[in-house]
Amino acid sequence: MSKPTIELLRRLRTLSQFNDEQLAELAPKLTIQSAANRTRLIERGETEEFCLYILQGRVNTTPKDGDAKVVEGQSEGILAPIAHIRPSMYDVDAIETIEYLKIPTALLTGFAQQLEDEDSNMEVITFEQTSEECELTIQLFQDIMSGNIKLPSLPDVAHRIQQAFSQSHINAEAVSRIIQSDPAITAKLIMIANSALYSGVDQIDTLQQAIVRIGLDATRKQILIYVVKELFDDCSADIKTKFQRLWAHSRRVSAFSRILAKTSGKFDPEQAQLAGLIHDLGEIAILNYVQNNPNHYANEEVLMHAIRNLRPQITSMLLHKWKFTDDLVTVGEESEDWFRNPGDEADLCDLVMIAQYHSYIGTSDMHRLPPISKMPAYAKLGLTTDNPEKIMAFMKESKTQVDIIERLLGTV
Repeated sequence: MSKPTIELLRRLRTLSQFNDEQLAELAPKLTIQSAANRTRLIERGETEEFCLYILQGRVNTTPKDGDAKVVEGQSEGILAPIAHIRPSMYDVDAIETIEYLKIPTALLTGFAQQLEDEDSNMEVITFEQTSEECELTIQLFQDIMSGNIKLPSLPDVAHRIQQAFSQSHINAEAVSRIIQSDPAITAKLIMIANSALYSGVDQIDTLQQAIVRIGLDATRKQILIYVVKELFDDCSADIKTKFQRLWAHSRRVSAFSRILAKTSGKFDPEQAQLAGLIHDLGEIAILNYVQNNPNHYANEEVLMHAIRNLRPQITSMLLHKWKFTDDLVTVGEESEDWFRNPGDEADLCDLVMIAQYHSYIGTSDMHRLPPISKMPAYAKLGLTTDNPEKIMAFMKESKTQVDIIERLLGTV
């Protein structure tokens, strides 16, 4: 066992607020540890608060329902803690000999408070939950694990489309036969095919023509976009405002995701649009739970804290249940981890993060965002300017396309 270097501590996202002198003071309080293959580092349901960083080797993170995901230590770049939400929804197990750093939240909070007492100019991030926030988070977690929070099922027509696309031979006629069983989706696809997104010379009026113009795979994604939107319509009047606010945010992120995908030339626009729409999908399950448990709804601040804590994991569970692709699941899990940096190439999650950033410009949420130039995703997407004037010029140029996409997605 050894003590971490300042160079290592600089790479830990949790410690980003500390300077080198402060990190040098913190380093002796921490120890790099090792664990053998099959060592369990975190148990599902774990409530002890700490940040776990994998420095070398690989671990599996396994949710209750779903496949294990491998996390590998990195020798450079920013390191994010794994399975850090409490209670944990994951088992974390070493799959080979590993080195890791475990930082107790209480130690970090105490150290930060000490520094704040010494330096009145230092602003300290709060790492701990209040007892009320912790209680609601634990209650939500227990209800998820016991099945009391119901995750919505994929509607039948979308499920059959997903199955059809898993076959090796699929064509427009076969897809058309499935879609025709749902008149609302049929009408929506024809409207989309005639929209400015797929501007053709001639107006079309049949489903098969719409599928040909849009394309088979794009049709599948547009169907998924449509059924996701339908989830937002199913809520009671007393929580309608929250659904509308969530939909407005998701719709705007979806629009910017599509535009940025076309601008970068690195991503499929339909996949990007779908990714933007589902990045916060787990919040629907939490809000539905609140409808049925109004006593948990009394304190707005506590509820929003629980949503922020559990939304990524519930979104992941929902997307696993719907058998969405791994890149979409990653979007649900990590799209608000502003400093994530899993590799040199931009991925779909990077795109959605930058789309989110643009969706917040000009809103009251701007204050909680880091400088865009500090986000690894920004440079990887080739968006190299952080000049406010150029960013605002992009916003102005994008407005027409954003409006078109938002109109097509509709309101709730």
